[in-house]
Amino acid sequence: MDYGVTKRVFRDKLPLEILRGNYLTEPGKLTSLAAAIDAEAIRSGMVIVKDTGDVAGIPTGDVWRKAEATDAPVAASESRSFFIAVHDQDGHDVQAAGGLVGLNCSDDFEIQTGYFDSGVTWAIDMPVTVGANGILTEAAAGAVIIGYVTAIGSGAGNAIAYQGKTPSTSAANAVVIQIRTARSGQVKAA
Repeated sequence: MDYGVTKRVFRDKLPLEILRGNYLTEPGKLTSLAAAIDAEAIRSGMVIVKDTGDVAGIPTGDVWRKAEATDAPVAASESRSFFIAVHDQDGHDVQAAGGLVGLNCSDDFEIQTGYFDSGVTWAIDMPVTVGANGILTEAAAGAVIIGYVTAIGSGAGNAIAYQGKTPSTSAANAVVIQIRTARSGQVKAA
């Protein structure tokens, strides 16, 4: 049975590949489950944040939405956790469970994702932060660091060829960025 194969093959960007840190039998790992806001179109590998809101007009408490650069805390007293979406919002597992799982960037994970700023030239140990619409971008001075680049390749901007299980139909979108999460949520100094 090829259940779900067509959806995986005909996607815009490659999905999340978790390389290290996702031990499903370890209850202490920092992950979270919540419903997603209907209009968000969250995809596996995007950076997401939790808000208090509603789904389909029904108040639900915490809900996911795509993270934006403006979500970064602006004062030492503020805090916000950033997560990486494990599945697509409209995926079969998400629909059946009634929620989307996010990997907390304050924990220790190493991932590959196709959702990154393709205009950046990546370098090993370069700090990354959230950019527009849930994608990863280079962390500028004063930005909240959510991870560091752990591998580069020969693709545009030093992107690497995807090594996961899901094929892509577009060569331009067959590259990923590989990062480890920051664990401490530090802010890049000027």
